[in-house]
Amino acid sequence: MALLSLTSCAQKKVNKEDIMTMEHVQNVLNSYKIIKTYDYNPDYTLHIEKAANYTFELLVNDFPVFINYDPGALTGSIPINEAILQAGQQSITVRMTPPVNEEFNMSASIDLALAELKLAVEYGDYGREKTADFKEVFRYELPALKGEVPTYEIKLHFEAPLVPYENDIIGWQQSVDLSQEDEGALFQEVEAFYKEMIALYETTRDVNGLAAKYYKRRKDIAQCYYSNKAWKAQKIIDEWIKDVNDERPFLFSGYVMKLYGNGRLVKLAKIDDKYYLNYSALIREDEDGNAVQYYMFLHRPKPGAPLEVIR
Repeated sequence: MALLSLTSCAQKKVNKEDIMTMEHVQNVLNSYKIIKTYDYNPDYTLHIEKAANYTFELLVNDFPVFINYDPGALTGSIPINEAILQAGQQSITVRMTPPVNEEFNMSASIDLALAELKLAVEYGDYGREKTADFKEVFRYELPALKGEVPTYEIKLHFEAPLVPYENDIIGWQQSVDLSQEDEGALFQEVEAFYKEMIALYETTRDVNGLAAKYYKRRKDIAQCYYSNKAWKAQKIIDEWIKDVNDERPFLFSGYVMKLYGNGRLVKLAKIDDKYYLNYSALIREDEDGNAVQYYMFLHRPKPGAPLEVIR
């Protein structure tokens, strides 16, 4: 795959006052007004209490919520509402790959005797409860194992008893199963979409165009997290202004197409750079190695429709 040269030429900076009255920018700015809150607004959090001696991709309902290809052990907490579309049983998948050393070179295998994993899921309403009163709905610890394997996958389940926004967002539940489409044609369509997005960031510096592309995602995620504050919508616009003024070139090469969401979501993932393994192909980097990625998942809302950003 040839490297696409997308280095920016010197252009006039985009200022806030230049774009604030544009149609799609206004739609995003006003989107907080249509976000609902409920009698109880639970936030679900996946806690990684320990993950050590492997790299991994972590998915909820086949939607990636976290990746780690760094050396060493890891702990952390991840909000996961945007991956939960309906109440009831939810899935967790841990896709383990071999560990990397301090130079980010990956080993040939996972030593399962050294692998450690502890996970928990809890939920609660930050506006009404102390975090100490949040309810735990899931806990898991990897049992003692032996052997060396190139990869290892764990599939788990938990119950989400309350998802108040489930009737107010659709997400990708009714989207087309892209795994049934022609793979070559789909790849070309996805690749063209990414190139169009890069042009909006880098060539035309079009914040209004980004607002149009990202509106559905912005509205869905805001609803999942009950985000009905004007300043949060404004923060999104401010970030896009910063992004289009970024002079770092995109590294749009060395990627593959990956399906998620049980075949209903698609992204391009980097595979040619050990420092950015499985990152979004929408990534830019300066000569000193300072990088930023823009995660993006596409779906086809109905047969024959063009692809759209959904996450």
